[in-house]
Amino acid sequence: MASFIPRKGPGGKRVWQAHVRRRGYPAQVKTFDTKAAAEVWARRIKEEIDRGVFVSRAEAENTTLAEALDRYAREVLPTKKSTRPVTYHARNVREV
Repeated sequence: MASFIPRKGPGGKRVWQAHVRRRGYPAQVKTFDTKAAAEVWARRIKEEIDRGVFVSRAEAENTTLAEALDRYAREVLPTKKSTRPVTYHARNVREV
């Protein structure tokens, strides 16, 4: 089931918050500028749940590039043969 709630966004502008809840799945909530965009998103989430291909994107949407690079350096680089060039590039990208 999806519900759409009007909210006041930045600068007093009206935004729409979409809530999708299905038994056995975590509640999904996202905010949109238009109700139409919220309805499209909610429909897509419900279809993914119905087809059994739903994957929560909450962690990915809240992860910054710097955090992803740090995690890569911590978890993936130790398994590689030569880490020096990749470490160098990751550090440079992170500092930009």
